[in-house]
Amino acid sequence: MIDSNDVRATLQKFQDGYTSRDVARLDEFMQLFVQSEAIEMIGVGASKRGAREWHEGYNQVRKFVENDWKYWGDVRLDVESAKITIHGDVAWLSTTGFLIQTQAFDVAIDFYLQEMKSFFERGDLSADEKLVEATHFGMRRWRERAKGAEYSWSLIFTAVLLRDGGAWRFHTQHWAMPVD
Repeated sequence: MIDSNDVRATLQKFQDGYTSRDVARLDEFMQLFVQSEAIEMIGVGASKRGAREWHEGYNQVRKFVENDWKYWGDVRLDVESAKITIHGDVAWLSTTGFLIQTQAFDVAIDFYLQEMKSFFERGDLSADEKLVEATHFGMRRWRERAKGAEYSWSLIFTAVLLRDGGAWRFHTQHWAMPVD
């Protein structure tokens, strides 16, 4: 019988990485993921495969995590209460958590401005769509900043893991925030 505690231990290691946010240990942290171009991480701002915050492939996921650690707030997932289901060499989980806003916003402002600029460079959007997307993104960042440091945002986190080389590794992750 497969024990869900092994999957929970992998989720705890993931949480530990997001708690320490030590970019110097990012390559070690990425060992928690299947070493494949098929992996994906879907962030809270994703709405279309391959577009903003929907990352596929090892290098894109790595860069996404690096940016989270540099520019996002403190993530706290409810590891203990995660619902874990296992079928053979595949496991999936869901849990809640929260993001505590930090002063990292002041560091991230240039990053956010580059993100806004990227909307205007997209060839798949009309001029109106570019303006709407960039404005929406900017207004959300402005609203986040207005909430101030230490504000807590609710999170929902789901993931699929594969047993790979005797260890459970993340294949797909989806981060979500309830609309408020």
